[in-house]
Amino acid sequence: MLKRLLHRAVVDMTIEPLDPILIKSGQPTVSGADMTFVTTYRFGKPVPYLPGSSLKGVIRSYGEMICRSLRPHPVPVCLPYLKPGEENNGEAHQASCGLRIEQYLKDKNKDAISSAVAYKLYCPACRTFGAHQFIGRLSTSDANLVETNGSLVFLLEKRDGVAIDRLTGGAASGAKYDLEVLTKGIFETRIEIQNYERWQLGLLGLILRDMEEGLVRIGMGKSRGLGRIGVKLKAFKIISYGHPMNELQGLAARCSEEENTRYGLIAETAPGAPLPEGNREGLRFVHDISETWKTVLEPAVQDLASYIQTVPWPTQIDRFTEERTG
Repeated sequence: MLKRLLHRAVVDMTIEPLDPILIKSGQPTVSGADMTFVTTYRFGKPVPYLPGSSLKGVIRSYGEMICRSLRPHPVPVCLPYLKPGEENNGEAHQASCGLRIEQYLKDKNKDAISSAVAYKLYCPACRTFGAHQFIGRLSTSDANLVETNGSLVFLLEKRDGVAIDRLTGGAASGAKYDLEVLTKGIFETRIEIQNYERWQLGLLGLILRDMEEGLVRIGMGKSRGLGRIGVKLKAFKIISYGHPMNELQGLAARCSEEENTRYGLIAETAPGAPLPEGNREGLRFVHDISETWKTVLEPAVQDLASYIQTVPWPTQIDRFTEERTG
């Protein structure tokens, strides 16, 4: 989408466990815990890390929950794992945007639709985090351990787990298992959102607020006391290419009228908050909002609330697939 770079937001932050965390490696073990923590090699030894894919999955899921809270009916976002034709009660019109278009392409013996058409048809979550036909606006890096005096400090503990017998309420015979959980360590990661619409930045801002307040859990066992994390934002920067921004803008304000129409970009509801003067770095202008990001993003949050209330999803994708397959 948009074969030129207009702007991006970059968030650097640290993550540490407030409760034990388990992100399962999926690797079988001959001895040790039944469920081991995922590791990577640094300094010649295996150490724990938080995969970027896991972080993005949690961020997307939490963002979808925010969108559903803003408009419970009709639901404004799809279920990315739900295949068309397999909806259960309460899941009508919620099949994955990408899988619906894949089914349409298969039925019509086509290879693809343009990224502009897909972006216009897809739900807010797919437009932000990606789906079939186009890459997402938002990306996450792996969260790696922070070096302290040349070493990596962390603590993995083994916890006992047992299945519960549904009849007796006690431990089920032969159903004991071990968990390897992370209880200590500071990790650093980066979130980037490129060529964003302003409402997408508002959605990211709401997610980051709740992550800072310890409301977002990651990994397995979230309902059993695992997964609560502490997040601290180290830097939040808006980067503009070609010329600096005087106020916070998204694609709708920086693209042509033709591009707005072709991609279905969402108009901004009010003038953006003023940005600090940009520091020039080659063709880039870097606006540091690390201290003021919550205030700066307020108009973007208003954009999000307005957009979710009026988004024509799933009507648009319903019409597109039904008219062309009927």
